[in-house]
Amino acid sequence: MRRQDRAIEDKKEIFEIMKECHVCSLAFSGEEYPYVVPVNFGADLEEDRITLYFHGAGSGTKIERMKADDRVSFCMYTGEELVIKTPACRSTMLYTSVCGKGRLSFVENSEEKKKGLDILMRQYDKESESFAYDDGLLDRMAILKLTVEQATGKSNRPRQS
Repeated sequence: MRRQDRAIEDKKEIFEIMKECHVCSLAFSGEEYPYVVPVNFGADLEEDRITLYFHGAGSGTKIERMKADDRVSFCMYTGEELVIKTPACRSTMLYTSVCGKGRLSFVENSEEKKKGLDILMRQYDKESESFAYDDGLLDRMAILKLTVEQATGKSNRPRQS
């Protein structure tokens, strides 16, 4: 990262930023072009390892791309605030972001699927204590797991000291 004063390297701090984000863009390698898609997600931190979970149909472009190459990159951000200045080229957008890369795979085990969905649901519903699932629907649903190999945070907001 060019601006080291804006870099966030601590995994716990990166995870806290992720918990504030609402959309994660996944980038897949492509045939002629890369493919990027915004998706809902859930973030988990266990023993200094970040895992992201996604859900959806078991077919489509992202599944085809994942099967061809399980390496993906991702980006998410939060706290956008436009700052207009004079001259215009001094204007900026304040935000906090996380970018990274890892390997994407299917979750096959029913219990891990429920765990992944719990993590995903908790990303958006922080107050519910538990979630109910339809086992038949759960069996047909694709749950994807991104094992994060590298992640870096960035904030161009003033730091609290």
